[in-house]
Amino acid sequence: MIQKICQICNSKFETISSTRLYCYGCSGESTRADIGTRKHQKTILRRSMKIQAIKMLGGKCCICGYNKCIDALEFHHENPSKKEFKLGSGNTMSWKEYKAEALKCILVCSNCHKEIHSELGYKDIDIISGKISLELGNKKDK
Repeated sequence: MIQKICQICNSKFETISSTRLYCYGCSGESTRADIGTRKHQKTILRRSMKIQAIKMLGGKCCICGYNKCIDALEFHHENPSKKEFKLGSGNTMSWKEYKAEALKCILVCSNCHKEIHSELGYKDIDIISGKISLELGNKKDK
């Protein structure tokens, strides 16, 4: 058995694999022959990475302080031009890539994230007329 340290949670674990980077708690177990366990393993790995990234960014919405459900916490890229990929896109990246991308973000809850994008003017709804404007630009300039 080989003693290793998980790249996600930094815990020690034993494995027979020389290529394994993550502990079984962070990535689950699977066999290459069983596609069902491989899919489950990827789900566990993505969730572990998200949990660690949330902890790394303070564990709560940086605007309102929400911290009840990790599924309601999202990553907002402060500078979209530096965005290399969308976190939560369903692709499984290495922890090193995921962490680097997360550090370009602020942690916000779903509601605050929607408000940020609304302020950026991605979608504006006129509540009185019900018309939707898809014009880009800042609401305050309209």
